[in-house]
Amino acid sequence: MGDPEPVLVLLSGLPGAGKTTFAKALCRSKQWRHIESDAVRAALFPRREYTSAENARVFGDVERKARKALEAGEHAVVDATNLTQADRKRFLRLADRLDARVIAVRLTVPARTSLERLAKPRHGFAEGDRVVFEQMEPRARPFRLASIVIDTRFPIAAAVALVRRLAENGEDE
Repeated sequence: MGDPEPVLVLLSGLPGAGKTTFAKALCRSKQWRHIESDAVRAALFPRREYTSAENARVFGDVERKARKALEAGEHAVVDATNLTQADRKRFLRLADRLDARVIAVRLTVPARTSLERLAKPRHGFAEGDRVVFEQMEPRARPFRLASIVIDTRFPIAAAVALVRRLAENGEDE
């Protein structure tokens, strides 16, 4: 059996759900590429405004980075809210064009937990707060494809191991 085909891991979750923490745990190996939309946005826009034009540029760049990772034989982990089918569509089309498998992962916690996390000082690029959470919460929809749902109030090591195993062993397992 040769090297596994690259996989697109598509994360979804509200602010404070633990997407970046999960992605970083998953990407502790050189064969995994973490593509964080908040980091892409910060690199492109020193002063962020979250306009439609800004979002289009950010997610165009996220898609380009995911494509490059997959074409290089790496697993691409797209770390963004991806709350609706419309948000996910470009990444699902990308995987289809490249004949890459998709592992859909929905990170979740109760709203109270997200809000508690968002109220604390945060490290990294994420800027979501209570207002952003409350604006996004009504938009959240489950995946239409089979997905793994992870409650990040609990240790994530087993879920990380599951996603790694699915990616490395392919769909025949």
